Amino acid sequence: MKYSEQGIIITRFSYSETSVMLKVFTKEHGLKSFLFQGAKKKKGVVLLPLSPIEFTCYQRDESHLAKMTDATLFYTFETIPFNPIKSTVIFFKVDILANILHEGVIDVNLFDFILNELHWLDNNSTLANYPIYWLLELSKYIGFYPLVKNEKTPFFDLENGEFLGSHPNTFSYKSGIEVELLASLVSMNKIEMINAPIPKEYRKRILQILLSYYHYHIPNFNEINSIEVIENIWE
Repeated sequence: MKYSEQGIIITRFSYSETSVMLKVFTKEHGLKSFLFQGAKKKKGVVLLPLSPIEFTCYQRDESHLAKMTDATLFYTFETIPFNPIKSTVIFFKVDILANILHEGVIDVNLFDFILNELHWLDNNSTLANYPIYWLLELSKYIGFYPLVKNEKTPFFDLENGEFLGSHPNTFSYKSGIEVELLASLVSMNKIEMINAPIPKEYRKRILQILLSYYHYHIPNFNEINSIEVIENIWE
């Protein structure tokens, strides 16, 4: 079967001197693996992480692996490739998405969210709290956005995803000023959250709390290799 559709590249690996293996989060079929033979020889084909592409592929009914025959960008980044901070955010997103996307799971709303946020990142420069915002917002699409259940929120119950005013009945919780700051962010809109004045040491702690939260709720969630680089942009 031959078909064309849109997708967002998640990972790319060399397969041979001329070919690559791609994992692409597609709009209509979810995450899929592709062999793109001769990709390295094709002029003008940009296959970078989170590149939005339109492509044509061929797949046999009995085969798990599809073969991509051509690909073009349907959105060209204007600033991300030339901005080291934005490029770092891209690799952070890839690390997270590689943990949460699974082959065969179709989610058009998640696809649209990822694409819309790529547009936003390409066109905006206020990024201090953006990784925190993105992790929080992403949790909505995968089903565990945290709830604030009390005006005073010194505790965050990781198991139940709730900010609480008293000690939770679980060993899986976080507490401290960073928890209260995180709870305050949950009730903000995007612009308020991204521009909230948070000291850099608390940004780091909040990000670590959110990653612990993801570890708790996503089976086999791997360590995020780009976390130290993300933290360095706050130095």
